Amino acid sequence: MPIGFEKKSKTETSFTPSIGSFEITNKFQEYFTQVKDPRVEKTRLHSLTDIITISILAVIAGAEGWEDIEEYGVNKKEWLGTFLELTFGIPSPDTLLK
Repeated sequence: MPIGFEKKSKTETSFTPSIGSFEITNKFQEYFTQVKDPRVEKTRLHSLTDIITISILAVIAGAEGWEDIEEYGVNKKEWLGTFLELTFGIPSPDTLLK
C-alpha cells in the first residue's frame, strides 16, 4: 500500500446516534407498560415489560428461542438491571410458560 494511504475498515462509520441508550430504554418502558398483561395474576412472577424488553434485545442480538433469550438475560443481567425491575431475576422459560 502506498505511503500516506490508510485502509479504512468497512465497519467504520461516522454515524452519531440521535438518541442515547438511556432514552431508548425509557421509551421501551413507556411503550411496553401500556401492553395489557394477559397472564393470571397469581402466575405473574416477572414484569411483562421486563420480559418483552429482554426478548426484543435478545432477538436483535441473535437469539432464536426461549433458552437463548434466557442466556442473553443472564449474560447481560448487570446492564439490564440498570433499567429493568428484575425483582425475581432473569425470567426463565419455565417461569414464562406457566
